[in-house]
Amino acid sequence: MKYFLFLLILPVTLFAQDVEIKRERIFTASGLYGFMNGGTDQFLEYDVKELIVRDIVYKGEDYTVEIYEMASHEDAFGIYSIHTFKCERADTLNCIDCLSPYQLQAVSENKYISVVFPSGSQSARDKADEVVRKYASMKVDIAIPGLLDEKMPVSGRLKYLRGPLSVSKASFSFANMMDGINYTGIWFAPERLSKDYRALIYLPNGIDINAVKEKLSSTKILAVGDHYIYISATEEENKEEDSGSFGF
Repeated sequence: MKYFLFLLILPVTLFAQDVEIKRERIFTASGLYGFMNGGTDQFLEYDVKELIVRDIVYKGEDYTVEIYEMASHEDAFGIYSIHTFKCERADTLNCIDCLSPYQLQAVSENKYISVVFPSGSQSARDKADEVVRKYASMKVDIAIPGLLDEKMPVSGRLKYLRGPLSVSKASFSFANMMDGINYTGIWFAPERLSKDYRALIYLPNGIDINAVKEKLSSTKILAVGDHYIYISATEEENKEEDSGSFGF
């Protein structure tokens, strides 16, 4: 069983008269190196296809809108999940979203959307919800595996990991555990009040599941399927996340 989240949003064209676009830039995947001062490899791990960056003015407030087109809905949630930590408000817009002092982040289908408001004013924060809706697609459709038994809100906690960079960012001890194991994706769910975590690890076709079970024998194995193994473990290292004012 999987949970599905849906959001219907009006077309962007209906709002064109409200938005002043001061500058627009478009980058392909490899072109991100010319935009970011680091972090590009993380986006490439999640198979980013294109980035559109718009500096806009909306109702007197300045915003920078970044729209990352990813290969899949899971990849969009994944890159979002490793950029969200301390949400002041999470999953309140009938979709996956996270508000921090200078940024509102959201997931819309296969797109990860970041809206930054440099002023940090209450006025800018209040209007950020309207801005993100203008750049979202027609619906959000994110499937969270039923095995995880997750309840909303999930932003700032539940993560979807694609490779060694995102795995190490989620947990150093888990990254060490996964070294040498081939996987296609991981749902990572830290417990709210302890250092325990659960990980649903998807495995490629043809992999020797018994060999994976043996390597993970120090963990509690919750379930095993043809192409996955679900474990529970404890974080060995006390790693404090410091996400700063932007929430990443």
